[in-house]
Amino acid sequence: MAETFHLDRGVPKYLQISLWLTGMIQKGRYSINDKLPSESKLAELFQVNRNTVRQAISDLVNKGLVLKKNGVGTFVIGRTSQPVKYTLQHISSFTDDMIRMGVSPRTRLLSKSVIEAPADVAEKLMLGKEKLVILTERLRLGNRIPLVIERSYLPHKEYKAILKMRLTGSLYHLLTRKFHVELHRSIQTFRAVLLSAEDARFLGVPSRSPGIFLESVIYDSKNIPVEALHAFHRGDKYIFEVESGRYRYDLKG
Repeated sequence: MAETFHLDRGVPKYLQISLWLTGMIQKGRYSINDKLPSESKLAELFQVNRNTVRQAISDLVNKGLVLKKNGVGTFVIGRTSQPVKYTLQHISSFTDDMIRMGVSPRTRLLSKSVIEAPADVAEKLMLGKEKLVILTERLRLGNRIPLVIERSYLPHKEYKAILKMRLTGSLYHLLTRKFHVELHRSIQTFRAVLLSAEDARFLGVPSRSPGIFLESVIYDSKNIPVEALHAFHRGDKYIFEVESGRYRYDLKG
């Protein structure tokens, strides 16, 4: 007789199955690239219908743990669904951050255009009479999960050659290698926002879901602004980390 597991009452069945599969993946019982048991076998194991199993698998897909290939099966692609950690200590590249965390990065170019800079961007980039900027909008993914939308503004006159380049990798790699720019320092601010309907759709979350908006202005070694970046991060996938120095007691306070 085949082994069966009994599920608890009061907790959605699909969630219990999802948690069991997550535990099996995290313990290495199912390793990276392993194929999970079929939907019919899981349905038999937990004595549920296949729709319940499909819902559990969809939960794992949304967490970036598995990839479902139609007609082939479901395969493990990650071992953790922990949020992505973004540190504010230095200028960072999304591509480099993902690779360092063992996550497979991908970039989808949404648009690339030349526009007149919005007033706040023109001020941040300290533009003169030439107000044209290159606006690139990109969706950044980790393990195929949408994580952040980046809108980057670059002075057109200096970086117009970038319009002919592929922008599916690290923009900072291009700036340093192709344009020989030293990305010396940045000023970064962030705040909580509600994602617009369009941004939420790209990120695969409901409209007005919580997000984290990061604005960054990067300067070269001569303190000339290079890029203004507006990035919208999924609130359920990102945590921000800031390292502080020691406490200093002010005797005058």
